[in-house]
Amino acid sequence: MKRSTIASLIGLVFASPTFATETINLNDVVVSSNRFSESNASSATNIKVISKEEIMSSPAISIPDILRMQAGLNITSLYGNQGIDASIDSRGFGDAGLSNTLILLDGQRLNTIDSSSIQWASIPLAAIDHIEIISGGGSVLYGDRAAGGVINIITDKSGKSAASLTAGIGSYGYKSLDGYASEGSENLYFNTFAHTSDSNGWRKNSANKQWALSGSGGLLFNAGDAFVDYSVYHAENGQPGSVTIAQLQNNPRIAIHPLDSQVKDGFRIRPGFKTKLADNVEFAAEISLAQETQHVDILPPSSPRVLDRNVNTYSFTPRVKWAHGLGALSSTSVFGIDFYKGQVEVNNNGTDPNVKADQNSQAVYLQNITSITKSLDFNSGLRLQRMRQQADQAAFSSWGAEVTGSAVNTKTAYDLGLSYHQTSWSTYAKIGSSFRFANTDELLGYNDYGDAVFTGNIIKPQTAINKEIGVAFNQNNIDGKLALYHMDLKNEISFLSTLSQGYFFGSNINLDPTTHQGLEAEFGWQIISNIKAKFSYAFTDAKFKSSTYEGKLIPSVPTNTAHTQILWDTHQYGKYVAQLNYVGQRYISGDFTNTVDKLPSYTTLDLRANWDLKPIILSLSALNVTNKIYSPYAVLSSQHINAYYPADSRAIYFSARYDFK
Repeated sequence: MKRSTIASLIGLVFASPTFATETINLNDVVVSSNRFSESNASSATNIKVISKEEIMSSPAISIPDILRMQAGLNITSLYGNQGIDASIDSRGFGDAGLSNTLILLDGQRLNTIDSSSIQWASIPLAAIDHIEIISGGGSVLYGDRAAGGVINIITDKSGKSAASLTAGIGSYGYKSLDGYASEGSENLYFNTFAHTSDSNGWRKNSANKQWALSGSGGLLFNAGDAFVDYSVYHAENGQPGSVTIAQLQNNPRIAIHPLDSQVKDGFRIRPGFKTKLADNVEFAAEISLAQETQHVDILPPSSPRVLDRNVNTYSFTPRVKWAHGLGALSSTSVFGIDFYKGQVEVNNNGTDPNVKADQNSQAVYLQNITSITKSLDFNSGLRLQRMRQQADQAAFSSWGAEVTGSAVNTKTAYDLGLSYHQTSWSTYAKIGSSFRFANTDELLGYNDYGDAVFTGNIIKPQTAINKEIGVAFNQNNIDGKLALYHMDLKNEISFLSTLSQGYFFGSNINLDPTTHQGLEAEFGWQIISNIKAKFSYAFTDAKFKSSTYEGKLIPSVPTNTAHTQILWDTHQYGKYVAQLNYVGQRYISGDFTNTVDKLPSYTTLDLRANWDLKPIILSLSALNVTNKIYSPYAVLSSQHINAYYPADSRAIYFSARYDFK
């Protein structure tokens, strides 16, 4: 679609970028705690909520960077500030972070059935009402790929009468236009969000263009509502590739692959409804369809290749909430069924064998919360999930015969927990289990002779036992959350980028037993009436528990991360934010022996200012103010020439928003 056409689609955007100075709310209404809108006070789960105000006050311009401030989340962006091919790791899974951190949009899974990255640009920031984060195993409610946690992006469905338009410019030729329009009545509502941007990029061959159009509409009735959500998006960007350590230090803007590029197009649509069947019974269900196509051009000096990938996913997710009581005790149960189907097909256009795979999953789950007293709740849950997967690799002259196979696996997960809550504080303790099945592109691999094989019956499902305690408080001018966790994993699924332990380069394997444990802390301090400080810290100890690599750390996992934010509201003279981000040392991807030099720690400074000149709001953001040159990610090469991905240098972004009355 031509750029002029995209501009004409843009409605009218950005919600007010006011600054958040509120304290932690112990009774935030969330969806992710039981897949219905509920207060999280009674949940034995570590749930965090990022409000719309916090999103709009962040210096970040992408969803991954907005999440960076949260304790326990490690964000890795390969190509710049706009979240292109960015991954999120919750609780120390390293390279497999995105395969263990489930990303949802209004409860709809965004993780594809293979290991591909999330298309973050498909969700305009202005469309987000809030973001819910469950740290730790979420397998009972959400199943496969939620071992590290769940991030649920909830869009705005308020339907209030509003419209706005925002234009932005920035470093390296960045330009953006955002629009928002919504309207509603007693029985109907709709909203539309649009975003378009393009940039030359900091590195050579890192130019990118993207647009997205999303929204929802609904019909309200006495017992509930019916709705449809939709999203359409397009993104294209160069892929400059990695650099050597010498290039990182002396010429990080270089493009090793000056002509490589990718284009992604996709859409999502999700109709659904919820209704009360009785005063104490609520029913909800959704059907969703998502499709994404990807075209990759790899050109000289790389070995020339063209790749076309097509992914289709379908789901049906009915569930019932029943407030049935248990004798004299208050008790509520949620029962649900999840049906998921996915298909992926990769056409390598004659340079490599074509691959296709499909995946079908059925699951049932039950969660119960019983109030033993007014302040003490008992939580329990159980899930049974069956996964059938099939993968086929076509016969190819240089790869030998056709490779095909199928696998069927069934796993259960459980949760047991207690939560105690008072007006100004709450605490919880829980024990549970989680699991992950192999992704479809992990079903094909190589044996130690380099022959292609179907590994779906070799790779076992990953399982874990999770233990966690936590506390949240809100007292006077100080608030905070603290969590301690311990996970024992068997058959953790990983990728070997180098020849090791008899496995050929590029193999997907089950690791020896591992342990993930750590501490996550978040604190806020209202220093004076118009100045607040926020601080988050995570200690992550992810290592091998036994066997060959006993005591060795999982690569790509920083042991220490910390973030500090100062928010200053001067009222008529503007609102200001300063944020420091620290990421500690970690071993580079593939270094299971912990013998290669670590990636150095780094600290960056980001700033933001807003001036409300009604009906115009001006915003100025500066990222990486100290111009730190660093790499958030590196890979151990089989030729011992390690590959580093440079982060963007200093960048400045300015925007002006007009609110229509």
